[in-house]
Amino acid sequence: MSGCSETREVTTDLLNIRLLGSFQVTQGETPLAGFESNKVRALLAYLSVEPDRSHQRRKLAALLWPEFPESTALSNLRYALSNLRKVIGDRSAQPAYLEINLQTIQFNINSSYKIDVSAFERYCSLAQQSPLDIHSLEQAADLYRGSFLEGFSIPDSIAFEEWALVKREHLDRLAYQVFHLLASDCEISGDYQQAISFTERQLELDPWREEAHRRLMRCLFFTGQRSSAMRQYEACRQVLAAELALEPDQETRHLY
Repeated sequence: MSGCSETREVTTDLLNIRLLGSFQVTQGETPLAGFESNKVRALLAYLSVEPDRSHQRRKLAALLWPEFPESTALSNLRYALSNLRKVIGDRSAQPAYLEINLQTIQFNINSSYKIDVSAFERYCSLAQQSPLDIHSLEQAADLYRGSFLEGFSIPDSIAFEEWALVKREHLDRLAYQVFHLLASDCEISGDYQQAISFTERQLELDPWREEAHRRLMRCLFFTGQRSSAMRQYEACRQVLAAELALEPDQETRHLY
């Protein structure tokens, strides 16, 4: 999601927040460093992904510092917020990225920013409205660098970890469908190499989907990679046996 004020000229470089894959924030072409802890990064991630409402300070403090008394947690939040504002240049931004008062904090959707999560969800929504909207599917695929906050965790905050997990599973399901539709379109059009690429990305998200294994087998065969197609069947058989104690179904065995 991105935006700018209609009543004020925005002079701030675009704040680009990337949370699909590893955490990354840039301003213009400059990567932003100086985050003093993962709690500061988590605060930015949470506020920017949940910008539709203001968040009570005490709830944010409890989310990120659940093991501390409320007064200590609120003090930690103030310190983290101060560091976050310094890193992203919030005090000099026009308009500011954060809307702050004594009780609440909210990400300003009218500030000069974009976030890959919102753009990804928007392209997925457009593609759901029109199954032939290949452009939106391709844009979504380009944005999906990996799972939400990949490799990032706040071990001492179960509530934050649960929030991130729910969001991650939701986005992974959307991504699987994006890659499934693109792979299907490429196979139908005869672009087998691209179909292979999208199907491999499907299987990274869900290695137990036999339909994806079958597509990969077919496309490998159609590109002259018969041995690789046979090995793909073995990979399918092994993952089903190891994880689900199942054998490939009849359709997959027949294709093999």
